[in-house]
Amino acid sequence: MTTRLGPNHVGIISPLLPITSSFVLPFTAYFALLSVRVIRRRLQDKVYLGDGPPPLENLASPSVVDNALFVANRCHANFVEHFPMALLLAAAAELNDAGRRSLTAALDVLLAARVAHVDLGLRRPGAAGMGRAFGFYGTMGSMAFLSGYAGWLVKGYWGFRLRLCV
Repeated sequence: MTTRLGPNHVGIISPLLPITSSFVLPFTAYFALLSVRVIRRRLQDKVYLGDGPPPLENLASPSVVDNALFVANRCHANFVEHFPMALLLAAAAELNDAGRRSLTAALDVLLAARVAHVDLGLRRPGAAGMGRAFGFYGTMGSMAFLSGYAGWLVKGYWGFRLRLCV
């Protein structure tokens, strides 16, 4: 059953947060993929808690970016560190009547940024792929946009009015 919120402008009951809810599936699917990667790596390395020591074949270069389990954990954790706040910002904007296209574009950028950060960044040799920069700036940009947009949508509540100088 869909959560619904009162009649909309044409008298029809509308679903609550349809745009944000539409993005829950792709983000959750990607989160599940990241989780499976960590689990698979844990089983391969026989390390069931923490990052574990680097595999024996990498002892000549003990860098953490050579530890596949560490990288998989960081990919997963980085998603968990950023996505909940971004989803909360999107929901706040949508609850305050954000434009459908603007919100969809921001969430599209966020999804592309999170995938690029991991698959074109952290999982590349040395964890230094170009996707890492795009992922960081894309995530921060979409979060900045969503927070600013949500604030803009409620500016009247705080008594701020738009005044154009002409």
